[in-house]
Amino acid sequence: MLELPGRPGPAPDVIGPAPHGQRSQTSPVMLQEELWERMRALPYVYLAPTLVSVPHARSLFIPEGIGAGPTAAFQKGREWAHLHPHHDSSLHLTLPEPAKDDVEQAGWGVRHPEQNAILIYGPRSRGELEIVWQLVQFSFAYAMGDLR
Repeated sequence: MLELPGRPGPAPDVIGPAPHGQRSQTSPVMLQEELWERMRALPYVYLAPTLVSVPHARSLFIPEGIGAGPTAAFQKGREWAHLHPHHDSSLHLTLPEPAKDDVEQAGWGVRHPEQNAILIYGPRSRGELEIVWQLVQFSFAYAMGDLR
């Protein structure tokens, strides 16, 4: 479903299930902020307090009546993605099951042990930012019902 290059190096340390997050290899803050700016600029999305994550996570929702994604494309309510605080730098997205397999096999993240989401590791470089952005866009398309 997704063609992803392998993520170089070992996986970061992850804790969880609650909170579920990244504890090593954190992303530079400037890359986190660039990713957030891109995420929040997607059409129709709005920001609201998370329904599933830690305090200070930045969450994105799609309004009712917009898009035609399945219920599984959302974590809770209409929340489809959230970016964890700077000290963590990872994010949770929703993806179809085959895409979650692709992400795990390529080393870009791990499934949440209890929720319908996948943890995507924070980007350590500009090249990794582009891969993570590709995953965000794919998740957004899933939530909007645009996957073919």
